[in-house]
Amino acid sequence: MGRPSSGGVVQPKLRKGLWSPEEDEKLYNHIIRHGVGCWSSVPRLAGLNRCGKSCRLRWINYLRPDLKRGCFSQQEEDHIVALHQIIGNRYVRGSAQCIQFV
Repeated sequence: MGRPSSGGVVQPKLRKGLWSPEEDEKLYNHIIRHGVGCWSSVPRLAGLNRCGKSCRLRWINYLRPDLKRGCFSQQEEDHIVALHQIIGNRYVRGSAQCIQFV
């Protein structure tokens, strides 16, 4: 049969699916206090029953304070249109220019 990979220690089942507001708050508070670092240790230190990858993605895509949401400003839109006129549909080059702009 084989033996358990964890040396017989029963690992708690990780939570999957939607994040609750309480989980968001725990992750947010932990990152604000301690900063980002080793994502594999964040769930344990923050008191979350999630994997490190899930915490990292939640922070990067939803919780970061500097995350910009919503529509482009007129200046950003004009810049994107101007870049498209210069380099066309070569997305990689265009995205590098947009990152420098923002």
